[in-house]
Amino acid sequence: MSSRGKATPRKPKAAREAEKQARQLPTSAILKNVGRAAALLFVAGAASPVSQLNLSPVFGSIPASLLHQRSITATALLAFIGKGALKKYLPDNVADYIGVIAYWAPVIQFLIFPFSAQLGIEYGPLIIETLTYLPVLLLSVYAASNLLDTLDLSRYNLPSTVAEMLPPLASYFTVSSVSKIVGSILPGVVGTHTSFTRLGLQMLVGSISAFLQPSIVILFAAPAILHTMLANPHYASESALQKANATLFATQNFTLLARQESVTGYVSVLENDAENAFRLLRCDHSLLGGEWLVTPSSFEKGQTQRETIFSVFVMLEAVRLVEDEDIEEIVPDSQKSALVIGLGIGTAPNALISQRINTTIVELDPVVHYYASKYFNLSPNHTAVIDDAVSYVHTTSRSKPNSFNYIIHDVFTGGAEPVYLFTQEFFTGLYNLLTDDGVVAINYAGDLSLPSTRLVLNTIHSVFPACRLFRDNPRAETWAPGDPDFINMVVFCVKNDHDKGKFAIQFRQADEDDWKGSIARQNFLRPKDELEVGYEFRSVESGGSVMKMSGVGELEKWHKQGAVSHWRIMRTVLPDGVWEMW
Repeated sequence: MSSRGKATPRKPKAAREAEKQARQLPTSAILKNVGRAAALLFVAGAASPVSQLNLSPVFGSIPASLLHQRSITATALLAFIGKGALKKYLPDNVADYIGVIAYWAPVIQFLIFPFSAQLGIEYGPLIIETLTYLPVLLLSVYAASNLLDTLDLSRYNLPSTVAEMLPPLASYFTVSSVSKIVGSILPGVVGTHTSFTRLGLQMLVGSISAFLQPSIVILFAAPAILHTMLANPHYASESALQKANATLFATQNFTLLARQESVTGYVSVLENDAENAFRLLRCDHSLLGGEWLVTPSSFEKGQTQRETIFSVFVMLEAVRLVEDEDIEEIVPDSQKSALVIGLGIGTAPNALISQRINTTIVELDPVVHYYASKYFNLSPNHTAVIDDAVSYVHTTSRSKPNSFNYIIHDVFTGGAEPVYLFTQEFFTGLYNLLTDDGVVAINYAGDLSLPSTRLVLNTIHSVFPACRLFRDNPRAETWAPGDPDFINMVVFCVKNDHDKGKFAIQFRQADEDDWKGSIARQNFLRPKDELEVGYEFRSVESGGSVMKMSGVGELEKWHKQGAVSHWRIMRTVLPDGVWEMW
């Protein structure tokens, strides 16, 4: 009895037995168990971003992550809280099976990906991870917990509650930290070697697990390893590419011309072999651009050159058409410079280059630049800057202000624009880079009814005094006030409005020299008055909010909704089978 007459609570029998065993183990054995536990938790943490990478081509990176962290938390809690119950069903050598499950993950994904449309965007990623990654996490945390039971923290005079809670908390922190660290490192190395491709990384997780826990049980993974290397079309090999094309052509009439995993995602070039043939550049579950190819059928209809599929890229070229009546001497385009942020397939920069404008292209992904050059005829007559646009604009706006007559800002990436490229500081950098009579065109895709779109538009206007906004397509006839209004828009702004407001932006008529034989330019180059959006920009003084570098979370919180909507739109643009056979 205690001094107050109350019985001292007894620890659970399992905890007492573990402490008894710990007191009997030498320190070296305890440290070895702690090291093995840490290694298991490291594998579980590293496997998290690897799993997300493999889901992103089919579901998109943001939709794939919607329930990911919560499922990790729930699985880890199950491993700790339900450890006693799990002991009844799991073998003592449970850690031997972690590598087996990791090796089978690509096979399971291969079998389930064709049902992504039926599974849906809300729960499809969770269902697949429940069968692939989460078992790896569960067994890793469970096995690590058993090993950590040999660590008797009570010998360090810690309160019993702290001693009991410290191992689970430390384990969860380890898994989460490793997941974040590996997730930040992977974009820089993915695609640089077969082992650092999406499937290669899954195989690497299995290999590390098998190395940490050598066992004959790993033989159960042999069929999965053979399937991944010999039969999986997503594997990084020439034979796998041929398998993917055999399926794509037979079922969807598409051919995969090239594919590469890179810093911004899975990048590929697809070509449709129908009579009205077209070619597309894809990144994960989004399209960066596309062109109608010249075929005998299209030639008969008057198409003599490749034409962009998406009119918005032609509208961006209209920066050249903005006139300033207050300037007496007109400078020819051949004496002007342009900055293009975000390349895509190069439709807009190619047009600027064709007008002999000194053009600089800033593109983060070297593979996008390479594919645009090889498969979409990007002109070599430009300055390529393969770098982060934020650092480039920050540095250049200070060292070389007033450098560009035209700036095109086009960085939409599938429901999740790079938020730092839409901050007030970034737009201020663009403002400083523009000449006094310069024009900037900003492509933005968003829902005009959402606060996120209004935030971006107000931020643009907080820097540029006069702007006009155009949508790329008319609003649907069935649209009614209160309905979503997701559009691809171009915002044209000038640096100096001469107190004219938006009337400072007037477009001259385009002519043959502007069109250069392009049907798309004849139809879409000059923005149409009927497509102008009568948006009222609100200044900070009148209650409008702007986004600074320190407040990008306001825009990020809307990414989930935007990315899910974008996924659904993309599934109407291309058949499900094309997205699934990446």
